[in-house]
Amino acid sequence: MTLYLTQEEVQKVLDMKSTLEAVESAFKEMGNDKIEMPPRVYLHFEKGVLIAMPAYMPGLNAAGTKIVTVHPGNKKDYGLPAVIARIILNSPENGVPLAIMDGTYITALRTGAAGATGIKYLSRKDSKVAGVCGAGVQGKSQVMGLMEVRPGIQKVKVYDIIPEAKKAFVEEMKKMYPKVEFVAVGSAKEAATDSDIVITCTPSPEAFMDGTWIKKGAHVSAIGADTGAKRELMTSVIKKANKLVVDFVPQAFVTGDFRVPKEEGAITEDSIYAQLGTIVAGKKPGREKPDEITVFKATGLAIQDVGTAYKVYQLAKEKKAGKEI
Repeated sequence: MTLYLTQEEVQKVLDMKSTLEAVESAFKEMGNDKIEMPPRVYLHFEKGVLIAMPAYMPGLNAAGTKIVTVHPGNKKDYGLPAVIARIILNSPENGVPLAIMDGTYITALRTGAAGATGIKYLSRKDSKVAGVCGAGVQGKSQVMGLMEVRPGIQKVKVYDIIPEAKKAFVEEMKKMYPKVEFVAVGSAKEAATDSDIVITCTPSPEAFMDGTWIKKGAHVSAIGADTGAKRELMTSVIKKANKLVVDFVPQAFVTGDFRVPKEEGAITEDSIYAQLGTIVAGKKPGREKPDEITVFKATGLAIQDVGTAYKVYQLAKEKKAGKEI
């Protein structure tokens, strides 16, 4: 029998705290070289892309594949989410599909948890002000993760190119975190200036985050650019950083954030300080000095999806959620 879980059923059993536990554990397994994860496979359509992401984590006895499509125009054209995903969990023993579940909500939360894991190990613990560029689904997920690992945040500045989006985002976040000051700002520069943590989570095809805006001691969490066609960070951000950390080196240099600086000769793969898993596993230190500038480049890993999906599977079995088919 295979357990089937809808998005609503996944939402009932999964929260950000559980997702963070799963994602941080996945990074640790990766840092200890206890995973099998081939590079992502892409199918490029006229209006979007399909990505297949398989992974196996022997330590968790978890294996599976996420199939995700990214169609930026979906909301406008069809009233659908830009990101749509399904995850299949397989038994490593006999290959039987243990579960098939919605992966759209898991993708949103695990990406927020990945950014938060970077923030946990690379930002200053006394961070008070954050700037967020991108007021969509991922902006919300990033803030949720941020609040889990840095509960001392007092102010969050929010920028989006769509005025209505950032206004609605601020109102929603105020209800979720009433003790935090959320402010809509007029530019990415305002969001970044004097912020201890700067989060970019947009689908921008052109770099907009300038290194001159990043203060000493700040941490930059670059989330949005996950393909070669997307870029959020100007080369000046990359050159200003004291530590460049990525989730997976081969994928990082596919994205515009690192591909373009490499083509310009500003960086090489040797410029990368570490993969985040190496830091989580304790093999390299994260932040070492209060004034160093750190950058974490996330591209999204199959181990995050499979690890979180396995957590959902366990929780669903406990709470008798979903349907056996």
